[in-house]
Amino acid sequence: MKTSTFTKKDINQDFDHQLEVKEMFSALGFADVKVNSCYTNGASHYVNVNLQVVDPMKIYAEMFVFEGLTSAKVRISDHRSNLDTLCGGVSGNEMNFASFKNLIDTGAVKPS
Repeated sequence: MKTSTFTKKDINQDFDHQLEVKEMFSALGFADVKVNSCYTNGASHYVNVNLQVVDPMKIYAEMFVFEGLTSAKVRISDHRSNLDTLCGGVSGNEMNFASFKNLIDTGAVKPS
């Protein structure tokens, strides 16, 4: 049986890692997003966004929606987590960037 061990990535915390994340969301139509960063195991950024549901048939089944609105907590990281390995990128309204981008690209949601 093959086992793997996690090796923490060293991150230069003096560098503004959030700038690129903010630019990514700006390009998708989100203005003034707040990014929370965690450097425990490398660099992980979490962005909370509010969304208008355009096509409820295209959103992930476990997402909570109320009166046509939902929110997402988007994880962008330099390493995989259980969200990626066990949950396929989505757990409720928390998701990795690829899953979030899929919602935008398919027309399921748009910025609210």
